Amino acid sequence: MGRSDRSVSAPDDKGSTVAGQGTNSRSTSPSLRGIDRLWGRIALGAVFGIGIVTVLMVFGDVRRVFPTLRHFEWSLFPLVLLLTAGNYVCRFVKWECYLRWVGAPRLRRGWSLAVFLSGFAMSITPGKVGEWIKAFLVARLGGGAVAPVVPVVAVERLTDGIAMLILALLSALAGLGGWEPLVALAGILLAGLWLVQEERVVRPLLRLAARAPLLRSRAESVGGLYDATRAVLRWRRLVAMSGLSVFSWSLECLGLFVILIGLGAEPSVELLAVATFVLSVSSIAGALSLLPGGLGAAEAGIAGLLLLLRPGMTPAEAATATVLIRFGTLWFGVLTGCVALLWLQRRVLRFLPAGARVEPSAAAAGLAEANEQ
Repeated sequence: MGRSDRSVSAPDDKGSTVAGQGTNSRSTSPSLRGIDRLWGRIALGAVFGIGIVTVLMVFGDVRRVFPTLRHFEWSLFPLVLLLTAGNYVCRFVKWECYLRWVGAPRLRRGWSLAVFLSGFAMSITPGKVGEWIKAFLVARLGGGAVAPVVPVVAVERLTDGIAMLILALLSALAGLGGWEPLVALAGILLAGLWLVQEERVVRPLLRLAARAPLLRSRAESVGGLYDATRAVLRWRRLVAMSGLSVFSWSLECLGLFVILIGLGAEPSVELLAVATFVLSVSSIAGALSLLPGGLGAAEAGIAGLLLLLRPGMTPAEAATATVLIRFGTLWFGVLTGCVALLWLQRRVLRFLPAGARVEPSAAAAGLAEANEQ
């Protein structure tokens, strides 16, 4: 994508700024200070993740898990990473579409990719607060407002959840059972989406909410947030992006399928259905838990469902499969996101002019407050 008319000067390959812009000190950039604090939260999430892996190893019996890891067909693991990377490519296409639909500042393609990838590192921050800084980064780099970009981050996660729900339903209907609660969840989700689209219902509620003292001065920003949300949740766009998400997340389900084969399982349609059901249901559980990266909830779901649906599988094999798929998806993403975030911090953000500030909005205030906590 091209630059916005309001785009700022970028550093050249030697680290100097283009068009004669002076380099700002690190201390003058509020975005850099916020990212510095974010690294601590990422580290906290990583420590939590190490604890979860330790629990899994104990659950599977460490003396049995290590031999199982040694006997895994490691030549298949690069394929797992490739499938995960394919998921990222599809999701980046979705990210770009959403940014265009809400009229967000147009960033250089490399900058936009770095912001998108950085979200994977932020997914393990407590409460997943860090993910919302993507909206701030887009506004900071493009010189626009935060408010229109906030719904993009939310709807990204929404379409991911819809995709996992569809994959779980398809695999459940393939003979695994357990589809009833999934249908109920889908019904609640559809009702919520319909409500968002009904302006005749939402607009009066927004006007009523605007009378509250806390929202009175921010009524325009709240209305802008709703307009941007409706823009990305139009039914045609929602169906298209959810379809893309189904394809992208099916690649990670294939990753678990490959791991199970690497542990000695025979390839079959039934095994693919099990892998799809296990990963999608566990991901939904992890998302609903609101734990950073779904840590704990997702791992328990994967290991538990594998033991339930694969009666011949040992706890050591279930624990090994769980560790491998989480390293091939979540932790691969965290590592990729950390590299992208570090590049943004060191090579782009510190060269922004001090005057390149985002416009004030309720969303920006909320993000700043969350980042201070």
